[in-house]
Amino acid sequence: MRHKIIKSTLFFQDLFSSYFRRIRQRTVETLLLLCVCHLFGLYNPNQVADALKLPKARLYRNLGSLSLYHSKCLNLRLGCAMAVDFIKDTESKSAATQSRRCMTVSVDDSNLPRDAEEIPYCSKYYSKEHNAPIWCQNVLGITLKCGDHVLPLDMRLVSKQGRGNTDKPTLVITMLQEVLAFFDTHGIDLRKYPITFDSWYASRKLVDALSELGFTSILVHGKNNFVMTIAETKAKLSAHKKNIELCENQWGCDKPVYRAKAISPTFGECIVIFFRDRGKIRTLLVFGKPLRASEAMRTWSQHHGIEQFWRHLKTDLHVSAMSLQSREGAYVSLGIKVMSYLMLLQISISERRTFHQIQLQLTGERQTLTDFITHFHTITPKEP
Repeated sequence: MRHKIIKSTLFFQDLFSSYFRRIRQRTVETLLLLCVCHLFGLYNPNQVADALKLPKARLYRNLGSLSLYHSKCLNLRLGCAMAVDFIKDTESKSAATQSRRCMTVSVDDSNLPRDAEEIPYCSKYYSKEHNAPIWCQNVLGITLKCGDHVLPLDMRLVSKQGRGNTDKPTLVITMLQEVLAFFDTHGIDLRKYPITFDSWYASRKLVDALSELGFTSILVHGKNNFVMTIAETKAKLSAHKKNIELCENQWGCDKPVYRAKAISPTFGECIVIFFRDRGKIRTLLVFGKPLRASEAMRTWSQHHGIEQFWRHLKTDLHVSAMSLQSREGAYVSLGIKVMSYLMLLQISISERRTFHQIQLQLTGERQTLTDFITHFHTITPKEP
């Protein structure tokens, strides 16, 4: 596995030289060193410095040299650059292969637990696990699901406090514009792929904005209190659930479903799909292209990919273990975790192993980490 790690490190060095030409070499090597150490179970600069006998001050100073602009770009350009290769590879395959991979863009946010309230973008959010409000950073993310692989396209920290810049639907549009601009420069039209949202983001304003951007398939999870007119009956979705009869063994559907055209005073015309999931009847709103039930259900199944990404950040990469000062530091901390995820994904694909299997093996071989330090020339010498 050693040569796979070295190959991945060189790959990211090439990406940095292509997209971050103004970042100093020592800063790039510090970022990559911290990413490699994540594979060996070292999740913050303190742990890395203690394990490799490196000066902590030098690591923190190199990280602190990044501007806020470059810190935010860590969460945008690297993931998008990797996604370009995945998309081009998929689009070069047959129609059957493209259908199996079912590329889908997903948007969601998650609360990342933090240990200190003084960290930027940190506020109290309710936690089901603790059954109480805890200090968290709220992160808004956009991912691309391609087959079994999930690639983060953009990540943005959202604060409860501040000026009128915490409106998530508006922030989603800004992030999507950045992502679309990146892919447009590479000759890829991301708008032709479906985009999925949780019910929290459902609004006519968002649907109209996405349509203006060029998205033709928009899927939103429905809430029970949404009012819809179905078969000339106007009622909340919770009431419609009691009157519809789900159909078993529908073509291409592994769950009982019911598809109907609906008109909403809030959203306008759309397709509503009722389906049973884990004993409950749930709803899915389809805007734009009127997808069949099987197409919509297949696409919605891809939305779980962004939940998988959040779980990897929290469980495999211990996102709470790293906390740097200032707004720049908050984005650098998140960017390092995203880079580590991308590196793990690349090695996982080549080795055909899960993230946990890779980390379990390398954590037991931590003594070999000193072999990799020779690839980071500008940060290995100790300070006099």
